[in-house]
Amino acid sequence: MDAKLNSIGYDFEPSRYSPDLGYSRLRVVISGKPTQRFFDVKLLSIHTFDGQFLRNTQITRHELAPNETFQACLGEVRLETYQGETLRAFSFGGNLQATVEMGDLYCEFTSTAPILKVQEDPDSVSGVIADEIMDLMAENETKLAGHEDELYERLSKFEPYSLFLSCMVSLQKRAEDVPMAVRRERYHKVSSNIKRAIQIVRNTDGWDGHSPSLEDLLSDGVAS
Repeated sequence: MDAKLNSIGYDFEPSRYSPDLGYSRLRVVISGKPTQRFFDVKLLSIHTFDGQFLRNTQITRHELAPNETFQACLGEVRLETYQGETLRAFSFGGNLQATVEMGDLYCEFTSTAPILKVQEDPDSVSGVIADEIMDLMAENETKLAGHEDELYERLSKFEPYSLFLSCMVSLQKRAEDVPMAVRRERYHKVSSNIKRAIQIVRNTDGWDGHSPSLEDLLSDGVAS
């Protein structure tokens, strides 16, 4: 374990995107008792789906085998410290590896889509996009008979990067559909951040801007 991670308690690794758009990896150290770390993590929680039900999986030092792997689905990643502080991020899904090292639990979360850190500045690109995607998810959830569990059953069929692109397409379309007469300051903030994120992905990945929307993926219910 490197000295920076051991001292601070967590570390976000920048994504491949330039300008910056989210992170590619989150590393966390969880101890069984309070330490002197800057951000002394007691608990990490992620959303997981077991094939039938969405679960809020909480990870602490004392509840795991020496090595475990979790498949996270789209949603919030939350860290809580012994002092009651919290740090929130948003992911489109990914892989979490948990390993006991020198008495502490070392967690490494990686994803093929950007991991968005949302707490520092709610008006940042990451914060705005995460908020809009959660609104989008809530809208789609109400259209399904099984609501939350059915939504995540369908989402579980797709890779994080595909979900990321589909969400960008849906957010752009939703912004374009807002009537001119009701476009206010919040609209312009959201719209400009979505456009900026899409342009960053196009420039870095060579994406042409065309992908199935989130609604298209959910209606198909199967990976293509």
